[in-house]
Amino acid sequence: MSAPWVYRLSALAIETGMRALRGMDVRGAENVPSEGKLIVAVNHVSIIDPPLAAVALHRIRYARFLGKEELFRIPGMNAWLRACGVIPLDRSRGDGAALREALAVLRGGGCMVIFPEGTRSRTGRPGRPRAGVGLLARESGAPVLPARVGGTGTFLSGGPLGVRFGKPLAFEGGTGKRDCQDFAEKVMGEIFQL
Repeated sequence: MSAPWVYRLSALAIETGMRALRGMDVRGAENVPSEGKLIVAVNHVSIIDPPLAAVALHRIRYARFLGKEELFRIPGMNAWLRACGVIPLDRSRGDGAALREALAVLRGGGCMVIFPEGTRSRTGRPGRPRAGVGLLARESGAPVLPARVGGTGTFLSGGPLGVRFGKPLAFEGGTGKRDCQDFAEKVMGEIFQL
């Protein structure tokens, strides 16, 4: 699926601003397949992590995101997020509708960006991941590409922003929730080795 014009225009505008204000360094982009189902798992320390991940990916492929439903309540933000293809996620419960939509994207050969911790880390250190990234990988058969954002936790204090992509991982566990959790922890370990 090709990216909607709102997504493409937004990514270009954000990229131009980030490069002008802070500089941007993307490494390992050769590890991002240009087609086929893919989950990109990214650490999360700042509200600018999703736009930074989108900018790092947008020249290679259209990436869809899960976004906390609270963002969809902000006037004007709802229409923009939906136009960009962001899927609302109710983090207070297991959101089956969001999971089904993400799986449909993956089964259709699309790319989903996931923040395995489910929320921002206030310390910059890895938080405990949720099993969701493992569940999506198991149910879709999509490889998981670890990615680490950098420089976003100190966004206002300067220095370049960066994204490093690792090598894809395949889910090789069983069918239980513990298998999904173990895989999520493996993914987080790979992210923080980048």
